[in-house]
Amino acid sequence: MLKIIQIIALLQGIFLVFVLIKRRQAYKMNILIAFIACLISIMLFALGDDDYNLILSESNWFVFQEPLMITCFLLFVKQIEREQSEFVKTDFLILLPYLVYLSLGLTETFFPIGDAPIIDIVDDLIEFSLIGLLLKAAFDIIRSQKEKWLLTFIIPFVVIFAIDEMYKLTIDGDYSLMYLDSYGVILISTFLFYFVSFRLITTPKNILVTATNKYVTSNLSKSEINSTVQALHQLMIEKKIFKNQKLSVAEVAKELGITRQQLSEILNNHMKIRFQDLLNQYRVEEFIDCLDQEKYNHYTLLGIASEAGFSSKSSFNSTFKKLKGVTPSQYRDSQK
Repeated sequence: MLKIIQIIALLQGIFLVFVLIKRRQAYKMNILIAFIACLISIMLFALGDDDYNLILSESNWFVFQEPLMITCFLLFVKQIEREQSEFVKTDFLILLPYLVYLSLGLTETFFPIGDAPIIDIVDDLIEFSLIGLLLKAAFDIIRSQKEKWLLTFIIPFVVIFAIDEMYKLTIDGDYSLMYLDSYGVILISTFLFYFVSFRLITTPKNILVTATNKYVTSNLSKSEINSTVQALHQLMIEKKIFKNQKLSVAEVAKELGITRQQLSEILNNHMKIRFQDLLNQYRVEEFIDCLDQEKYNHYTLLGIASEAGFSSKSSFNSTFKKLKGVTPSQYRDSQK
């Protein structure tokens, strides 16, 4: 019976990955890649289950066990929390626990050292830490209100993995309770594939965060984009228009001789920065320059921030801390 379910899960997964790849232009690339990684990790688990391996009986394909699935889910959740369409280097730190787990498995396989409790302890700690991170991911989804449908699968996975680990740890280290890690995971995976396939057919735009393209009518060439970016920086440095607390995208676009839509495209698609974030970067640097000028000695920090273009204390403090890693007063004291 389980083999039939495994085969169904594999066929569904292959079909689903094919459909997602075919529609790849509709989704943000980093989210699509992370989600496909989740699907593939589930298929590999279904294929290489220790007790019911479809290819080699009684083989230990530890590479494809729960830690790989959990790691892929964590990477996926991390992508949907952000608005960017690209991975960042820190995203891949989530791979570290799995790499440690993989190293332990390879050590046990190729360099058997007999009964080594420390390896089992580290292995259990890694799996429990990954379960905890998966549970945190569920709370992050609840908080962000994005892709809430994933909770239908993440929460059962957490429950199954947690029960399975606790049973192995406290009662029987060699077997799973009622084969939860086989039947339970593969059954949920099969339902997941059915669910996602159905949603892709009925409401394709709601299954993953879509890639927004607001600028399909833009006719900006690469050289025009580069020259506009250069002119924008020049405008900020020479005229210091960022000091205007009510500066708008439309005003800057007018100064540059382009439309508001074109400037928005350059900022969001090419410079990968929001208009307000760009202004705040220049404002923070202006604030730092003002600290060194004698004429501002009698100004308060908020007064200098206002001169630099900030309109509120909270915005100034949070932006400065985000960009410099310290508060404005801490920065000033460090320069004395």
